[in-house]
Amino acid sequence: MRFLARTVLRRQAGVLVIATSVSVCIPVLGADEYSFDVEKFETRPFELRGYAEVEPNYAQTNQDGALYQLEFFDEEPRDSIFRLPAVLELDGRYRRDIMTLAFRTHSMKTWDYTDQSGETILYEGLLNLQPDPSYSFDLGKKAYRWGTGYAWTPVAFVERAKDAGNPDLAREGFWTAGFDYIKTYGGALKSVALTPLVLPNRGSINNDFGAEGFTNYAAKLYMLYKNTDIDFMFLSEGSKTARYGMDFASNITTNFAVHGELAYIKDVQLHKINPDCTFDREAPDDKISSLLGLRYRTERDVTWIAEYYYNGAGNRMEDQQQFYECVHRAWDAGDPDLLAGLPLDEDLDKGPFTKPNPMRRYFHLRAWWREPYNILYFTPGFLVLYNLDDNSYSVAPELNYEGINNLLLRLRLTVPVGDELTEWGEKPNDYKLELRVRYYF
Repeated sequence: MRFLARTVLRRQAGVLVIATSVSVCIPVLGADEYSFDVEKFETRPFELRGYAEVEPNYAQTNQDGALYQLEFFDEEPRDSIFRLPAVLELDGRYRRDIMTLAFRTHSMKTWDYTDQSGETILYEGLLNLQPDPSYSFDLGKKAYRWGTGYAWTPVAFVERAKDAGNPDLAREGFWTAGFDYIKTYGGALKSVALTPLVLPNRGSINNDFGAEGFTNYAAKLYMLYKNTDIDFMFLSEGSKTARYGMDFASNITTNFAVHGELAYIKDVQLHKINPDCTFDREAPDDKISSLLGLRYRTERDVTWIAEYYYNGAGNRMEDQQQFYECVHRAWDAGDPDLLAGLPLDEDLDKGPFTKPNPMRRYFHLRAWWREPYNILYFTPGFLVLYNLDDNSYSVAPELNYEGINNLLLRLRLTVPVGDELTEWGEKPNDYKLELRVRYYF
């Protein structure tokens, strides 16, 4: 007896669905020569899976870039940087009756010019109780995924920021308590789901979720109307200002889908960078962020994703440019005191002017071609992130190969392009070459 399995990916009501069909072929020889072990295909009470990965990368530095100058202000100059990150991610699940215990850990160690560093983070640790198919209760650390955007998600009110260059990577969750209630119908409105959450920020619990000392409340209402997914969500005022949002995703045809998001954020305070390299906080004002995107797959199995993102809470171009000018002024003078008045964070990825995509208007284009010209297991693609305010951008062509069982190989070249005082013109690298080797188990 042999099994023939076929896996199909499709977009159904804005959700990526994985459908697997299995055919059983039984040769007519002798009935007593073959057996079928049902236990091998039953759900096991405990499952453990994950991946191990190394991603060596080489970067040619841009010593004229403001982000390079901030990172190496008190360091020896470097023409190139080699890093070797290694990752082990474990995903475990134990089921018994109505209870499920789940966890996800993320361990990382990096070797580079700073010697070596490493940490292990609990991404998720969750107790789930489901006494009825319509009810589900969660308690613990969970990474929620709100929003329909690929590169950016303005309605991701209870999540950590997504990496637009690697949006599929798992992210650390927050400690929450909540439940899901699902109701199905037979008409045009096919289903409704409500997910209320409590997210405390006290002591060491969620202390990186805005201001400490608050108990935050959030909720999402989901509806499937015909072939369109619609969500409404909110976050109460507390550790962060109050915010309200909605999103949608819909299949127009079998191969064409659209999606979008809209977020209304209360009392946003923007930074104003002064010519003397100090900053002021402006009076709080309400802001709107939005995203509109599409996904299209051609007959030759080329998939395109395009998105426009407007970040109403982002920096104005003149303030971003003034920030870069101040960094260059401090670098040229060799005077770190000139940086003291700027809004900087020890982690550059979190600073208001140094974090990824800190400005207002962006465009994202991604495409990949699965098995072109019948080259099995091979998928080339590219990614473009474009700043529509200053006309700088990043181009990242890549090659993916999955011809070895449980092994993924990805080679990617990232090239930032931009003039002085633009987002990608001030990046720390002229280019970056990465090789990802990931083994799933």
